[in-house]
Amino acid sequence: MTSINAGGAFYRVQNAINENSERVSQSMQRLSSGLQNVAAGDRVASSAVAYGQKAQLNTVKVGVQNATEVVQALEMANNAISKMSELVVRLEELNALGENGFSNADDQSAIDAEGVAIVAEIAALQTNALYKGKSIFGGTTSVGVGKNNTALTVNAGTAITATISATTLGLGTADSEISTVKQAVDELQVTAGQNYNRAVNTLSQLSSLRAGYAIDVASKLDVDFAGETTELAKGQILAQAGTAMLAQANAQGQGMLALIQS
Repeated sequence: MTSINAGGAFYRVQNAINENSERVSQSMQRLSSGLQNVAAGDRVASSAVAYGQKAQLNTVKVGVQNATEVVQALEMANNAISKMSELVVRLEELNALGENGFSNADDQSAIDAEGVAIVAEIAALQTNALYKGKSIFGGTTSVGVGKNNTALTVNAGTAITATISATTLGLGTADSEISTVKQAVDELQVTAGQNYNRAVNTLSQLSSLRAGYAIDVASKLDVDFAGETTELAKGQILAQAGTAMLAQANAQGQGMLALIQS
């Protein structure tokens, strides 16, 4: 039996078209914005977690920048120490020259003068080793690299000249201070090297942490372009089919009207 309710198909099809249109609109918004949450009620719990993680991510990004500066500062210190080590080698050469019994007073004076100049140059290398105006040797500049009060200290060791008298090197004698200078430079090398390794390791850990946070945030906020493109194509196909079905439902209603009029 044919019922007048058969015309209700028109309204059901129209409702389905409206719902599909809303889904297509959301897909277009997601693809155009790059975000998967475009409406106020979209995945609210995931969004809350994501923004908490995003705050952590941004903190870690700054930590990476700060740790990079520490690494650069300590690289500068290590370059200075390498030059100091070369100067120590020259001091040892001068000490050997001073042990030559054929050297006269003028020779010894020249040897001592060069030795004094070398120690002064070592001191100058320390004094001039500045990063953004801050001393690297003997300094205690603290650089934060994390949210939990994690910090790196920029310190490549204490000043060498504090324990060395440049005027009493005693080159060519048994009480030469060459060993003292060498020991001081070696201690700088160890201190700077340890702090450099710590800074590099911290930077590596922060970089890995940053990548992990970035992936987590993206999974909660960024749109899945492949999946959403598929949904958009599906919605567009359904929209075309819905339009065709709406025409048929409308024709069905017209058929019922024709029966009434006949």
